[in-house]
Amino acid sequence: MDKISNQILSLKDEIIETRRFFHSHPETGWFTFFTSAVIADKMKKLGYDLKLGKDIVKADSRQGLGSKEACENAIKRAKTLLNEDQIKYLDFMEDGLTGVVAEIDTKRAGKTIAFRFDIDGVDVTESKDETHRPFKDGFRADIDGITHACGHDGHITMGLFLARLIAENLNDFNGKFRFIFQTAEEGTRGAVGMEKAGVLDSVDYLLGGHIGFQATTMGGIICGTNKLLATTKFDVTLKGKASHAAGAPQKGANALLAAAQIALNMHGITRHSDGVTRINVGVLRAGEGRNVIAPNGYLACETRGETTELNNFMFEECMKIIKGVSTIYDVKYDVKVTGGTAGGDSDIEVTELYESTAKESPFIDNDKIIKEFDFGACEDFAHFMQSVQKSGGKSGYLMIGTTLKSSHHSSTFDFDENSLLAGIDIFLRSAYKLNGNKQ
Repeated sequence: MDKISNQILSLKDEIIETRRFFHSHPETGWFTFFTSAVIADKMKKLGYDLKLGKDIVKADSRQGLGSKEACENAIKRAKTLLNEDQIKYLDFMEDGLTGVVAEIDTKRAGKTIAFRFDIDGVDVTESKDETHRPFKDGFRADIDGITHACGHDGHITMGLFLARLIAENLNDFNGKFRFIFQTAEEGTRGAVGMEKAGVLDSVDYLLGGHIGFQATTMGGIICGTNKLLATTKFDVTLKGKASHAAGAPQKGANALLAAAQIALNMHGITRHSDGVTRINVGVLRAGEGRNVIAPNGYLACETRGETTELNNFMFEECMKIIKGVSTIYDVKYDVKVTGGTAGGDSDIEVTELYESTAKESPFIDNDKIIKEFDFGACEDFAHFMQSVQKSGGKSGYLMIGTTLKSSHHSSTFDFDENSLLAGIDIFLRSAYKLNGNKQ
């Protein structure tokens, strides 16, 4: 054990308590009002300069915002949970301009290092089974239909304690440190709006990661995550014309058949030789009655690609199908993009940075260090990553090993909280290597 690991170990009980606090009060999408206000209050008290609301989210670039009623209910719930110091931050968040960006400046020349931590839960009702630890130990979600079933409660906690340790040891560092607490990662909805607001301006290094996923062994780590898939999430609404199915079928315009044909044709799109592509129609609803030509249809769809270009290929093919089938069936259509992110690969320099810190960390076992791994799924971080890389900066995404009680996004999801110590340790050591004051 060294200075870094001893500092983290001394905070273990507080780290676990903080994770369980956020687990108890989950929020989803853009409506992370309570979570953002608590984070803002804690970061301000640590000495960080805050940016909130319109300064960190371009309102008209948000995707998959949700209903006005859901927003109002989320604000009301947040107000019942927040104290006087915290509640004032709601004034900056309006109709879902949530999330927090916090920065601290050492006033010494150096790099600008950004860390990104996602903060939203998922639309899942958490288990009340006696074998489920959060329920058994009294920190289950305080609301049905939402839970931290992907580990973002752990990510929030790692971000807050990393920020604390940097602030408490600020004389050890040069340059600036920026913390991006991102909302609406689930559904890949949040990064675009935040990036367009300039939260990555002047960033030299962007660091991020995730608990679990393919890293499912305690003491393990995947240092460099590659092939984060690009994706587009979109809804298709079809408007046909009702008529009697027996008496006058020729007078109708069948939106159900159009929806079915669109779904089948989408799944039949020719795959691309340049890399992995995916398509899925996850929801199809249509019609009003068994003896009525269906006047409406709805599809919830997503495309994915190994690169942004491959995902664009899939999405453009889908648009051709929607237009063509709608013309054939004489129905009107509307397409609404509800989310999406770029594809990406970690920079080898950042992968090797994580690898070197992992070898120094007492919370990581050297024989469980995996240098690189293909992700094969989507993460909103990739949009941030690509933006930084295009501007000449470096970025990388790691996965922190943990024992999972069940799969991500399941009602019984839980993880070994000791992995939080490893995550804080790796990020803090990375901060020292990139911006440490060597004097």
